Amino acid sequence: MKKFVLILLLIAAAAVSAVCLADTASAEIVGRTADGYIHRYTADNGQEIYFVSNNEEALVSYDDVNFDGHPDLAVITALGVSNAYYEFYLWNDGVYEYAERSTSDIVNYELVDGQYLVSRSDDGSAGALFHAQICVWDGSVLKVIRTMVSEEKKSHTWKGRIRTETMNLDRLHVVLREVDGLVGDSTVLWEKTYEPFPEDPAVFEDMEARLWEGLRQ
Repeated sequence: MKKFVLILLLIAAAAVSAVCLADTASAEIVGRTADGYIHRYTADNGQEIYFVSNNEEALVSYDDVNFDGHPDLAVITALGVSNAYYEFYLWNDGVYEYAERSTSDIVNYELVDGQYLVSRSDDGSAGALFHAQICVWDGSVLKVIRTMVSEEKKSHTWKGRIRTETMNLDRLHVVLREVDGLVGDSTVLWEKTYEPFPEDPAVFEDMEARLWEGLRQ
């Protein structure tokens, strides 16, 4: 597990490093909402970008997230101990445009092989619990093509009309799905329950290999 957790920590460190390099001197708070602070950030082209974040500091970075050779804007809308949530503004003909996406959240993103954007949340147990999404760009829309969810095994029982859900803390349940980018339907490619919780790094290396199977050489 240590090697797997180290990978997650390196991803998070890389994201924080990128944010630290951003110039936020021209950012200011212009209001508040129930979700946090309304930031106005003046980009390098003079364009004003408005976004909401739970962080009082405007965390903005420039990164070529769609692999077209020009830096785009990546803004953090929520920041926790282990997870940073992002929105993107893509450079298009001299202006930054908000990037639509088929997933609700982009977390701790990394760019892979010049074509994949990976979102991977750290949901606990030193990184053993996570939601990973492999995404590709369809024009200016970010679409999920594969997901892997690693979570504590859940079981359900019924007593009459009452449904009881039990979380089995000693079992790890992992599901890999392929997503149809056109209609959003998904197909289970692989599924496994580990009991007890795995500690062998080879288990997590196998999960990572399955996540990328058929996508990387």
